[in-house]
Amino acid sequence: MEIFRVDDHIHAIDHDLLARPGVGVTYVVRGDDIALIETGTSLTVPATLAGLQELSILPEQVGHIICTHVHMDHAGGAGYLADALPRAQVHIHSMSIEHLVDPSRLIPSVRRAVGEAAWPLHGDILPIPAERLSPSENLHLDLGQDVVLEGWYTPGHSPDHVAYWDRKTGGLFAGDSTSLFMERYNLLLPITPVPTYNLAAHRNTFAMLRQADISRLYITHYGPHDNVADVLRIGEEKLDELVEIVNSALNRGDEDVPAINARWVPYAEDHPGYLIAQSWGEMSVAGMLRYEKKRRQQ
Repeated sequence: MEIFRVDDHIHAIDHDLLARPGVGVTYVVRGDDIALIETGTSLTVPATLAGLQELSILPEQVGHIICTHVHMDHAGGAGYLADALPRAQVHIHSMSIEHLVDPSRLIPSVRRAVGEAAWPLHGDILPIPAERLSPSENLHLDLGQDVVLEGWYTPGHSPDHVAYWDRKTGGLFAGDSTSLFMERYNLLLPITPVPTYNLAAHRNTFAMLRQADISRLYITHYGPHDNVADVLRIGEEKLDELVEIVNSALNRGDEDVPAINARWVPYAEDHPGYLIAQSWGEMSVAGMLRYEKKRRQQ
């Protein structure tokens, strides 16, 4: 577990997502009230709670747990955090509230998506009582001390994706709306997962973000980035590259997901980022294959 300061009122807790540093963070946003943005998986919750203790934040001081979307690396720990933080309300897009109340359909879907090699690193999901869940797509959360968080609907990666704009800094908690930007592992790519990825919506989200007044990107995977235009450009370039690779494979009648991913994300097995490149890369190839096959059938 590592903690680093992001802005005057924001810290990030690296909670060793997927048992590795530099993969995922929970952001701690402080005004008079305190919000956590992103939860990691259930397996990261002990590190997040230890990070709060190191920041001298008592459990009852946290009023909000905010998730960009329902995938387990972003919301899987929400139930356990809510259990440990008795005052916290959990915010997520309204279409996903039911999956945190009853995660029985979500868990097998995630297992199929991430693959058996990475699945043991995702833990489980503790159900959350419905009264502790609130829709986030129109969020306007005033934490005090001029710290206000606004929900921006940013679909594509998932249909329930919401990013959160910090009015005080102009920074955006982008979740997976743009791309991975994990420089420690030299992984700079968008994630396009099965089963609900939507390329058209993702392109619209990129276009919206290019036009928005964003000073920084607070990326879940990973960290703050001031070079907003470059991050968006690289994300779109890698997305275009994946679309081209997948369509070329489909034209050949090739649907071998590992082989296609090896061309898109060519990582050797001894590379420290190999498991992420394999799991999330193959998930993305499968998602793009599914999207492009459906598009061709229309």
